Amino acid sequence: MDKPISLGEGIPIGEGIPIGEGISRSGLSSQQFVSVAHRLIVRTQRGLIGFFSGYLLFAALPVSAQESVTKTTFSNGASVGEIERELVPEETERDVQIHVSEPLEAALEDLRQKYKLPGLLAGQFWTDLPSVEESKPAVSGEAVLPIQVTMAATGLRRSDRDDPLQIDHPFHLGSCTKSMTATLVALAVEQGKLRWNTTLREVYAKDRKVQDSRWGDVTIEQLMRHTSGAPANPPWSQFSDPNVDVRTHRRDVLHWWMDQPRPEINASSTYSFLYSNLGYMVLGASLEELYDRTWETHITEQLFRPLKMNNAGFGIPSKVLGEAVPFGHIRPLNRLVAVERDNPAALGPAGTVYAPMSDWVRYLNLHMKGERAVVQQKKLGLTPQVIEFLHRPASSAQAVETPRPGEDYAGGWHVLRRTWSQGDILHHNGSNTYWYCVVFLAPEEGRGIFAACNFGLDAAKPCDEALQWMLKNLPSSSNE
Repeated sequence: MDKPISLGEGIPIGEGIPIGEGISRSGLSSQQFVSVAHRLIVRTQRGLIGFFSGYLLFAALPVSAQESVTKTTFSNGASVGEIERELVPEETERDVQIHVSEPLEAALEDLRQKYKLPGLLAGQFWTDLPSVEESKPAVSGEAVLPIQVTMAATGLRRSDRDDPLQIDHPFHLGSCTKSMTATLVALAVEQGKLRWNTTLREVYAKDRKVQDSRWGDVTIEQLMRHTSGAPANPPWSQFSDPNVDVRTHRRDVLHWWMDQPRPEINASSTYSFLYSNLGYMVLGASLEELYDRTWETHITEQLFRPLKMNNAGFGIPSKVLGEAVPFGHIRPLNRLVAVERDNPAALGPAGTVYAPMSDWVRYLNLHMKGERAVVQQKKLGLTPQVIEFLHRPASSAQAVETPRPGEDYAGGWHVLRRTWSQGDILHHNGSNTYWYCVVFLAPEEGRGIFAACNFGLDAAKPCDEALQWMLKNLPSSSNE
């Protein structure tokens, strides 16, 4: 039986572990020399935790499926790997300013050695909110304050090389892609292509399979909030042939879903939360149907280019950018192994974007408050109303007193409350089991924190501890 690689849903800090710029440095620090020397020591300790949490998850997929994300072709004949060929030099002085923190680097190195990770990166950024007296309406083209980022990286880009991990290296973002797909849906709403209550039958008006299916009345909003009842995953390996056009694969996944039985529910009730990679893939496929181009091309044109995310891409970074970038890792028999694997390209809208942290911060700022966020939103054509909808959890939309599991989910974000923010916090994490990343945004304070690792699910706990360290030890404002 197929066991597809699923991307786990976000888990808030301190509430469990998920199971399921521009500035670079040359040479090795003393800590990194210690790490390299340590790798050369023959280890006799063996364990199976890393093996079962990583290796078995990808072994169920054939190699052609695991690597298909770099080979799958689009209808225009181009492959995913041809979208980006090389890293574009950063121009951080214009819109993003990076500050390397040595105390953070030391803390990350302690965590990396404690948890035996290949590399670890973390940071926080601020989009300062001007006071009422200081604020002025943003004018198109007018210069605004750059995003201030404090970050650090430690360890190795791959466990069998001596090259250090650098802060401008790309990382696989996994399910943190979902917020991007939801933002594309919001743009389609603004452009009059969709409504939040548009059904699949309306999107696929000429598709007999959708028209005749009991799933045809599922809405865009339900897919976005994971309340459509859609299965968590299809058998992805059946939709991974690299010689088949990626849009065809996504249409085939949609048809597979339309053939599945739909449970009966009462007319007055709704489906409960079920985190669904399939659902977000269908959102991307719906955009392909509406705009007649691949989701990859659409997100590049609608988000990456306008936001200057020049080094964002899809799938396995090293398969696209060359081998001088980080590799994902697994740990069979307690030994780190660098791998070049990802989920099939068809899953893209649910979780195959990679990006350096500087590019990711450019995107994350879109979901913040303040002058720069407003400028970005206006540039893309996003109104405050649609941004608010993306950040409104299901519990708010349904006005329930006690949210049920999953009712904190909005448009690609879990919406939380924490003591370190006066308002809502937006959170998500992502992993394809070879990489891991996590982010928390506090729009009211103009503050975001993130962490990433070139290792899979077991990196959740050290990344959580890195975030906790930053909250306790780094300034809560760029003015401090």
